[in-house]
Amino acid sequence: MTNSTLSWLADKRVLFVAVLVVASLALLYLNGMHFGLEFTGGTRIPITLEKAVTKATMDDALNTIKIRVTKFGLSQVVVRSVGDQQIYVELSQSTSPEYISQVQTILRSEGKFEAIIDGQVALTGEHIVSGSVRDMAETSGENVRWGVAFVITQDGAKQFSNAAYGKGNYPVNLFLDRTEESAILIKESYINSSLSIGEAKSAMEKVAGYGNNAVIYIDASGMTPAGAVDAVIASNRTRATVSSNETELIALLKARNITIDGKDDADMVPEIVSLGSLGGVTVNQWPAIGLLSAPTLSPNLATGQSVQQFSIEGPAKGATYQDKQIAATAEMKKIRSILSGGALPVGIELGSAITVPPSLGREFLKYSAIGMIAAALIVFLIVALRYRHPSHLLPLLFIAASQMIILVSFMTAVGTLDLSTIAGLFGTLGTSVDYQIVMTDELIGKASGGKDEAKRRLEKAGYIITRDVSILLVVMMPLMFSNIVEIIGFVTTTLLGSVLGITITLLTYNAVIDHQYKD
Repeated sequence: MTNSTLSWLADKRVLFVAVLVVASLALLYLNGMHFGLEFTGGTRIPITLEKAVTKATMDDALNTIKIRVTKFGLSQVVVRSVGDQQIYVELSQSTSPEYISQVQTILRSEGKFEAIIDGQVALTGEHIVSGSVRDMAETSGENVRWGVAFVITQDGAKQFSNAAYGKGNYPVNLFLDRTEESAILIKESYINSSLSIGEAKSAMEKVAGYGNNAVIYIDASGMTPAGAVDAVIASNRTRATVSSNETELIALLKARNITIDGKDDADMVPEIVSLGSLGGVTVNQWPAIGLLSAPTLSPNLATGQSVQQFSIEGPAKGATYQDKQIAATAEMKKIRSILSGGALPVGIELGSAITVPPSLGREFLKYSAIGMIAAALIVFLIVALRYRHPSHLLPLLFIAASQMIILVSFMTAVGTLDLSTIAGLFGTLGTSVDYQIVMTDELIGKASGGKDEAKRRLEKAGYIITRDVSILLVVMMPLMFSNIVEIIGFVTTTLLGSVLGITITLLTYNAVIDHQYKD
């Protein structure tokens, strides 16, 4: 029946597969194997877009985030899209919770900058000249101020001069991601006791009103948590900005389907300052609503004069001089990175950061490799006991090894080998062996029938495995539209492996028949 057990290895179809294997090995040698966060260790921050977007919009969002993390000083960070509604930001190494929190802050921001004078938008982030954002910290004795300077376009300068005309000594409210259509739940006790409560409330309500927000004082006389919720409902707001420590109030709000925007206590406290000889008070800083600072407009700039140099400044907070310096540096890095990246084209929501220590990642990799090798050995041992003869075993070994090498090389070239990909490799190994068992059983069944009979039975086996792959494609293809990256990685590897497996199987077994059967 056979001319030579190994003669089929010289067939041009088998040589073509062998060339692909050699090229894949060369690619792996040159580029190395790129393992995912599960195996190398690090931190992954998932970002979910508020709606599915087009490829152009997704590319815009990816570029904005990449610029932000680069300006923030991050290196070896991976920003990648998952489907049409999710982005993963992966830091190559595990970092402190404080650092991760800072990264989440710059990612969470939509990057919408606005300068508002007396309710009129005088400037937006679109007017900032790309590459012009820079730090400008100032120190005076024990006081430290953070600052970020930038240049605006001529159109921006013209819009600002029009809005500023005749508004000398008015505050220029500089917002970053201004809170809008929300109920601001704040305590009266946050207001500086040295100021007039009435004037302070009036100033707070005015600046909050620029975003059509309602200010509700939750510690007012007779106010209860339930009463505060009723006040939110009465204000016709479906979102509430509140301290994260107000757990009872937050639970009641959620029960009434109110969306919560939780803030730190420090961010809820507005900085209200007296205007001195000008009279009255103004809100100079209020992080809860996105107010970075509110410098007074110089009368010289209220004459229609065009200016293109701008800056945002504010006091650095801290118990000591060193703490203030650290706070100033962090604030400048955050604002600089957000302004440099620009506004995101769509709203986002951050998921919880996932951190894998490097030592644990190495353990995952070791056990995954052991599992893959053990699975392969067990499968091949069972197959060897079933068929025994080398003429049946060698094609099976060649096909499975070729498929795994080519698939691993491709997956690591276009992405990373993570847990979902490894799971897909396990599945691919199993289906690949299934194909060859079907082929071998069909050929053994009519071994004495010659090449024509072998060809006929090969076509029958090819139909069976092609049908199985087609069913697999139909069943698993909808999962490609999932927003869960683990599912997408598994499905991609499984489907590619199945198509690759059937191609190599048909090429190889046609060569085997041509060389082992005579007419």
